[in-house]
Amino acid sequence: MAVLKHYLCAALILIQFVPDLLAASDSSCPAFAGVPGTPGHNGSPGRDGRDGRDGFPGQKGEKGDPGIGAQGPPGKMGPAGLIGSKGEKGNAGPPGGDVQSTLTAQQSDVKYLTERLTVVEKVLGFQTFKKVGKKYFVSDGLVANFEKAQSLCSDTGAKIALPRNEDENKVLVSMNDTLKSSFIYIGATDKEKEGLFVDIDNQPLTFTKWKKNEPNDYNGNEDCTIAEKSGVWNDIRCTFEANVVCEL
Repeated sequence: MAVLKHYLCAALILIQFVPDLLAASDSSCPAFAGVPGTPGHNGSPGRDGRDGRDGFPGQKGEKGDPGIGAQGPPGKMGPAGLIGSKGEKGNAGPPGGDVQSTLTAQQSDVKYLTERLTVVEKVLGFQTFKKVGKKYFVSDGLVANFEKAQSLCSDTGAKIALPRNEDENKVLVSMNDTLKSSFIYIGATDKEKEGLFVDIDNQPLTFTKWKKNEPNDYNGNEDCTIAEKSGVWNDIRCTFEANVVCEL
């Protein structure tokens, strides 16, 4: 009886711990997987997702291939524009001329300019020169008799200086200061006929500046002419040596 009572107590105690033992066996004891059940039906679509982080757009996709387009047909011609107003009448042009005459005039101009350029080039070859009008008086400071003076000037394509008016005479005489001289030869003589002074080309003089009581042909041997520092002219023997000034 005592033994039965003992087993009965043990059974009651065991019954109290059966749930705990079953729970422990579920969590710690491995079990074999069962047979899969039948798949259920698809559920309803979920709600729209939220915008991407911070609202930034996604990355740019690759560039697509260029499209192929065909040129369209030409459009219709537009209406003609309005006719503009008539402009003012222009000034009359110069009268027409003979082509040959124009060509001749141009050739003449070219020739003149060429000659002037040649003169200027010659002038620059002298040590001293002065310009008056279109004439140049030039000198290298040489002193010679009339014949030598004439030769020195002609060698350069020039002539012995001969003033043709008061202005030219003043400019020529002013060269005495530059040349440090008192007398300059003038291209006028009366070798051919006494008392009739002519230029180098044997043409009558158109301007003179004779000193008082000159020319006097002193001792019958004064056929050439000089300009003194004071500006007056005097006849002198042709062997006299004076400064050589040429004109171009």
